[in-house]
Amino acid sequence: MIQSAVLLLILKNNNILFIKRNRNLKFHSGEISFPGGKFDESTDKSFVETAQRETFEEIGLTKDNYSILYELKPEKTVSTNFIVHTFIAKVISDNLNFKINKKEVEEIITIPINHFFNPKYKVKVPLKLEGKTYLNTFYYFRNYMIWGATSRILDNFLKYYLTNNDKHK
Repeated sequence: MIQSAVLLLILKNNNILFIKRNRNLKFHSGEISFPGGKFDESTDKSFVETAQRETFEEIGLTKDNYSILYELKPEKTVSTNFIVHTFIAKVISDNLNFKINKKEVEEIITIPINHFFNPKYKVKVPLKLEGKTYLNTFYYFRNYMIWGATSRILDNFLKYYLTNNDKHK
């Protein structure tokens, strides 16, 4: 298992920040995900440090721009054996100056949280992999598709958000 960590960033306008990963990456190339990456035992003391370091490396966002609110339960990727630790963070800065690392990220995508509560943008599809069938949620936004561990993380976040919405206003 490969330990990794991501930040689910809630922007001030109640949008969630996603990245589209570069198509040349070894793992999850071209996919929509949250900023983050692999745990580095030589530099990271915790998974939150991994998420913060990787977010800075990918999009240039420093930890003084957001506040960590909560850690979701870890998710496992089905085909690549990553364990993904997710930290929900609320952006507190008005002046975000993203610096996209083009080697890792093709673009930043922001999607309103309310979009994910509209059932017409959510589809559950059976997915066969390695002899097992998984019920996978696909979310659609414009020409983007969010699926796999990212959609499962998003599902867990939406449950959290519904029960803690007053904290995010």
